[in-house]
Amino acid sequence: MGKPQSGSLFTVKNLYRTPVITKTDSGTEANTYGFEGGRALKVDGTYHLFTTEMSGTPIWTKTKLAHWSSSDGFEWRRVSTIMESSGNFDGSDRYACLWSPMPTFDDERDRWALTYVCYRSKPNTEEEWYRNYDGRIAPAVSGTPGRAGVAGPYEQTGIIMEPGSDSAPWEGLMGVDSFFPYRVGSIWLAWYGSSPELNGLAEAPSLSGPWRRITTDRPVSRHTENPVVTMLPDGRFVAVFDGCGHHQKMGYMVSDDGRAWSEPVLLELDSHPDRWWGLTRTPLGLIEEDDGTFTLFFTAYNRNFYEIPGIWSAKSDTVFDGYFASLGRVSLELAPNG
Repeated sequence: MGKPQSGSLFTVKNLYRTPVITKTDSGTEANTYGFEGGRALKVDGTYHLFTTEMSGTPIWTKTKLAHWSSSDGFEWRRVSTIMESSGNFDGSDRYACLWSPMPTFDDERDRWALTYVCYRSKPNTEEEWYRNYDGRIAPAVSGTPGRAGVAGPYEQTGIIMEPGSDSAPWEGLMGVDSFFPYRVGSIWLAWYGSSPELNGLAEAPSLSGPWRRITTDRPVSRHTENPVVTMLPDGRFVAVFDGCGHHQKMGYMVSDDGRAWSEPVLLELDSHPDRWWGLTRTPLGLIEEDDGTFTLFFTAYNRNFYEIPGIWSAKSDTVFDGYFASLGRVSLELAPNG
């Protein structure tokens, strides 16, 4: 696929100097390590956050998929636990850890659909990452019809993508580690990811599937985890992503047609005077506001865990004591020549 050129599409209008949800806030009492992944969106004037709470040990294994809401994007209320993982740590349970809840409205069914990743989990080795492996994408559908049914309750309806004979050769041990669907004309496309930090595209005639991988020869992007797609007013698509350990910054890619994507462009926020974090993680999607700006909520750790010696093979979770990923907010606007 061709790579359209992209310069700097956005400028930073305002970076809020404190997190909008952090440790000790109401609703975080049972959340040990904070938030990571998922999507934030605005429905009928109310902000909704669907995210993974790293609720306990083992870290990155014991998780909850949570729903929060806010009238203004600053004061948040925890609404519910959508699902909770088993926390199994011997590799036997496909639902040991749950990640990346992504709500998408399905016009055909007049329901919200929620896709998420379910993994097996066991201790890492010196060579391989097993905290989250053999990932599959599970869909769940809201039991309440219409856009007002965004709060659910959600019920899982099966598996729509998993490791198997149709897996691309570039897919790794984590299996399918992310999935974000978006409509392009009359069809649906989806970013899907796998380790190490690679992403490709899948296609389906409807949101409910069947989904098939369409970029099996080579990945579409590298070092870009958890892309979340938004369509701009001019019809272009923007995918914000987590830059992982390679970039350790958030960024975005741009596409005219949803298929051919630009090279990654990093959001340079680390030198901002209002920076409050040690390591950004997951941007949760662009939200267009009435004034033409875009709100971007993101998760970020108070400290950079990549600086922990031997982090991926650490024998005890005590190395993460004191680490917490909070929810931040930044306001972006389109650059004059963006």
